Amino acid sequence: MNEKFFIYKTASLKSEKPDLSFVPMMTRRKLSPIARITFALMNECCGENNVNLVFSSQFGEVDRLEALILQYTDDGEVSPISFGSSVHNAAVGAYSLFKNIKNKYNAISAGKNSLSAGFLDAACEKEKTLFCYSDTIPDFRGAACLVGREFEQGADKIELTAAQNRTDNTEYERFLKFLNKETDEFKAPFYTARRVK
Repeated sequence: MNEKFFIYKTASLKSEKPDLSFVPMMTRRKLSPIARITFALMNECCGENNVNLVFSSQFGEVDRLEALILQYTDDGEVSPISFGSSVHNAAVGAYSLFKNIKNKYNAISAGKNSLSAGFLDAACEKEKTLFCYSDTIPDFRGAACLVGREFEQGADKIELTAAQNRTDNTEYERFLKFLNKETDEFKAPFYTARRVK
């Protein structure tokens, strides 16, 4: 594997209450915590609707899932509407509907390596792709970037190579340092992404 691509724009979560002023109040009230993070980061990274989407999360809609389990325990049944909004791809699906994005999207969960697996999926796309990682456990966290194959002024050129890296459990922190240009490489278990000149 030797992929070359560009990162055009990046965003990371700065607060547990991200700016959602672009979302109408009635829609905003229905968003789960992870959907709020996802909407804010994806919107900050990309204003266009002609992109593919890749969403990754280790735990997904854990808050809604917990509510469903309690509802089932108490009532012996669950609401189909509640179930539909508890699936792993609910946040990215809702965002694609909200922004009228008709391109494909993918939702990935790969345990503690969900972020690096999602970033790899986005990096290997041949078309412009908006990647977003969001989680609410163990704390609120999120990062997004718009990637693609074509050079654009101000974009960072990235080379992705296969590698067997020993990594610890700080994938999110290491990815943020890479996105914020504090380091020139991001080491994942099976690849290394390097910023090149």
